[in-house]
Amino acid sequence: MPVPTDPRTPQQRVSDQLAAAHRQLTQQGLSRADRARVADRIHDLTAQARRIGA
Repeated sequence: MPVPTDPRTPQQRVSDQLAAAHRQLTQQGLSRADRARVADRIHDLTAQARRIGA
């Protein structure tokens, strides 16, 4: 059985993940710990985007 592949480029994947993280960060009702976790994820994704040139 073939494994499905993601047709997006690495830059598109990181960009999509960053957009999702930003949307999640703006949700109401997130605890301070959740906001910090999402902010850390955004920081990590931004660094990754810089490394791959997104």
